[in-house]
Amino acid sequence: MGMESKRYDCLVIGAGIAGITAGIYLKRSNLSALVIDKGAPGGKLNNIHRIDNYPGIASIPGPELAMKLLEQATTLGVAFDYGDVMDVRKNEDGLFVTTTDVGTFLSTTVIVASGLSAKKLSIPGEEEFSGRGVSYCATCDGNFFKGLPMAVYGYQDHAVEDAIYLSALASDLYVIAPKPFEATEAHLAELKALNNVHIIEEAKLSAIKGEQKVSSISVSGKEGESEIAVNGVFLLTGEQSSSAYLASMRPESSKGFLKVDRDNQETSIPGLYAAGDVVDKKLRQLVNAGGEGAVAATSAISYIHAHR
Repeated sequence: MGMESKRYDCLVIGAGIAGITAGIYLKRSNLSALVIDKGAPGGKLNNIHRIDNYPGIASIPGPELAMKLLEQATTLGVAFDYGDVMDVRKNEDGLFVTTTDVGTFLSTTVIVASGLSAKKLSIPGEEEFSGRGVSYCATCDGNFFKGLPMAVYGYQDHAVEDAIYLSALASDLYVIAPKPFEATEAHLAELKALNNVHIIEEAKLSAIKGEQKVSSISVSGKEGESEIAVNGVFLLTGEQSSSAYLASMRPESSKGFLKVDRDNQETSIPGLYAAGDVVDKKLRQLVNAGGEGAVAATSAISYIHAHR
């Protein structure tokens, strides 16, 4: 037999704003809980260069807000651990068994708050040049192409925000939008006012080219096919829910996003809750991710007391 599994009242998967908020509420209820994540605490916050729509904070870099959340949680005594979750299932006695690359955990409840991961788009050259000019994170990799031409492929608000950030680093920035923009008017106006930004609407990125690394892209639009010289390509159109580890339980979902009862954030599996970007919903913002984390934790607390 291997090591004995650690047992908790609640295991929270993901240390973004939803997961950390859930951890804070669980800790204040005096239950045993663990927040586990395979990356840096703060999750997606670490990839946001500027947040200016969070109530009470005028403007703050994402990593700084992540640090503040972590400091608050650790001061309160919330337990964190690193681990990549491979599988979550419910055994006969109703306990959840969570298997990670570092060990196995038993818990009465699980809160899934593992957010989104970049979705591969299957564009010719994407796989080949991944890490050699192709990136899915503007704030992580923008600096590598400082002073060089870059391209952003995306149409949603986060792509527009990242394009504004990259415009300050790029010599020229080409923003290719495959669909009509779904962004706030203020962000779009800011992007369109930038001198070095070239917006190509209703166009598809058809190929990424180069030798050792990216040197150009092919774009097909209303005017036909054109080739643009760029060194960095940021693919910001596709994101998918990071919850493949729930496959054996088959919780109800839509396009990979977990369906929950909005009153208590419970999935179709009793005792399994979800919060944040992993949930099937309209608005994916920090402010409601935190709220959902609080609701999920409060619901899990009730469930734990009822099953004692």
